[in-house]
Amino acid sequence: MSLAPLLKPRSIAIVGASDNIKRIGGVPLELLRRAGFERVYPVNPKNETVQGLKAYADIESVPEVVDLVIVALSAEATLPLLERCHKLGIKAALVYAAGYAETNEPEGQQRQDDLIAFAAASGMKVAGPNCMGNANFTDAIFTTFGQSFQPGEQAGHTALLTQSGNMCATVFRSAKRAGVTFSHVINTGNEAAVEFSDYLDFLADDAATSSAVCYIEELRNGEAFLKAAAKFRKAGKLLAVFKVGASEKGAEATRSHTAALAGDTAAYDAAFARAGIARARELSGLADLAYLHPFGAKICGSACAILSVSGAAGAILSDALALSGGDVPTLPENVQTALRAQIPAFGMVANPVDLTGNLVNGSDFVFEAITLALSPDDIDVLLLYLPGNFLEQALEQVERAAVASSKAIVVIDTFALADRERLNAAGIAYFDDFDRAARAVAAYGNWKKIAPAQMSSVASSVSWPEIDADREALSETEGKDALALFGVPVVTDRLVNSEAEARKVADEIGYPLVLKLVSPDVAHKTEYGLIRLSLKSADAVASAYNEVMATAQALPNVHIEGVTLEPMLAGGIEILAGVTRDPVFGWMLTVGLGGVWTELMKDVCHSLLPVDAAGAEAMLRSLKGFRLLDGYRGAPKADVLAAATAIAALCEAVQAGGERLREVEVNPLLVLEQGKGAVAVDALVLLKARAPVEEVHV
Repeated sequence: MSLAPLLKPRSIAIVGASDNIKRIGGVPLELLRRAGFERVYPVNPKNETVQGLKAYADIESVPEVVDLVIVALSAEATLPLLERCHKLGIKAALVYAAGYAETNEPEGQQRQDDLIAFAAASGMKVAGPNCMGNANFTDAIFTTFGQSFQPGEQAGHTALLTQSGNMCATVFRSAKRAGVTFSHVINTGNEAAVEFSDYLDFLADDAATSSAVCYIEELRNGEAFLKAAAKFRKAGKLLAVFKVGASEKGAEATRSHTAALAGDTAAYDAAFARAGIARARELSGLADLAYLHPFGAKICGSACAILSVSGAAGAILSDALALSGGDVPTLPENVQTALRAQIPAFGMVANPVDLTGNLVNGSDFVFEAITLALSPDDIDVLLLYLPGNFLEQALEQVERAAVASSKAIVVIDTFALADRERLNAAGIAYFDDFDRAARAVAAYGNWKKIAPAQMSSVASSVSWPEIDADREALSETEGKDALALFGVPVVTDRLVNSEAEARKVADEIGYPLVLKLVSPDVAHKTEYGLIRLSLKSADAVASAYNEVMATAQALPNVHIEGVTLEPMLAGGIEILAGVTRDPVFGWMLTVGLGGVWTELMKDVCHSLLPVDAAGAEAMLRSLKGFRLLDGYRGAPKADVLAAATAIAALCEAVQAGGERLREVEVNPLLVLEQGKGAVAVDALVLLKARAPVEEVHV
């Protein structure tokens, strides 16, 4: 069912309507009346009229089947009313009441579960609970009790979608100060029946909306979110998000605020990257990205030229861009030479360009300087710092340059004296803060230039071996054997079960060797002393066998299959490749260099599946420590292509494994010298045990 009855209703009943325009039941009625909305029906059994309109004793007395009922009642009274509304054929409801899952109490959770069950059975679009309602500025429909949203304001093309009522009002006011106007403002509340992605899908199709900015705490349906985001991208609409809960404390605070756990930050980062979504790293960034979007036709990337009357300002902007993912390319020599003809020797011309304070003596050079700075092909945007009187004197030249250029000009006046409306009318964006300007331009430019990954899942022709229903893990040997079926190169090992057999097999393989315990019950053998390295003789192997077996036999509840012997590989660089199942977005690949780089430096990269070999190689190249694979300090280059191919095979294996798999990790994947391949030395495969099937006796 469409969300039109909820977001574009033609008729509305307000149950719990109040004469007091400051109360929850009074605010939406007062807003709708001032907006000129005619088919609104207050329901209040105690009053004959409410705010001058005829009041109805109950929902059944309302003279038409309305599109939307606003429920301004207690949590206890809400569900019985909704059941009556459904019998009348009402398609949508908006529930203000708190007291549901956000309380973290069993009673509140039960109320929400009952509401979810009702919505599923009835098909009603029930927004909330615990939400403050919505504002449709395009059609002048106000179903909110928030008083930040007033009739008569100019409608725009930006939608604001938030999971917090207070943040909804905060971002709205911030964006409004920047001159942003809105098509819709939507607060989702607890999302018991209508969740975030449902709204996003509606906005992707909404002709009045060209951009959406979103405050997210936790998503319920990652797959639906990604599909809606893809619709935004295909339509050329901006989708910008601010995700709270990036820190441990932030996630903890979110849990207590919303009745939902903040999802894994890495998974959200991977999902937003996969979908090609613009990221605001600060809440204020949402307003800034919405503000920049109307200028977006001239912004094709985040490589900036900086013109400034202050060397310090140029340095500040350069730092801010670099920290935000932007770039400040050095200008070509011919451009620098042309700039130097007008700029004193003490002023920089390489980029940033210091026009120097001499500009106060005459600003005739500004048009030419802007034109020169924007002329190189690798420059996308001009950041122009002209505070106060400097801008006033040069304004006509700046406007003329903006008209002449196909690239964007962003003016920064930290004195906050600039005429924003005049600048905007000339197609010039304006900020009064260095950092906000740099962050917004970098984020928007990166959104414009980076296409979302286009990797599709390919059905594998290979299947996993049969696994007993009660198994929760495979042994290392079983795991490597299974992955090898999908093309993951694995080290050859031999299973032994006695000291004599260990001696014999060791001589057959050759030295040096690695000896490991084989057990599905021990995931990390090193922690328990169940692995031995660099064994160089049969006696060393025998001794290691006896020690490892004795240690393992002393551990409780450990099934021992034996030990493996495998060659001790020389050289190569260790990397980790693991796939875990995120509860929101599904399978996520993590790649990192082994050892200290992964564990201490957190030098890892994440991506949602599917990931092909090209995608895996891009992930490896994004690591800070990639230089170790690329021949650092004269070392041989590693076989990056082979590593990427092995990682892609790992991803194929995971996707073929389906719901039974819980986690699969290759650690280490040893990347050998270029041309010599890569090999999985160890493998961890964790499973979800199947619930036993109850027998039915007839």
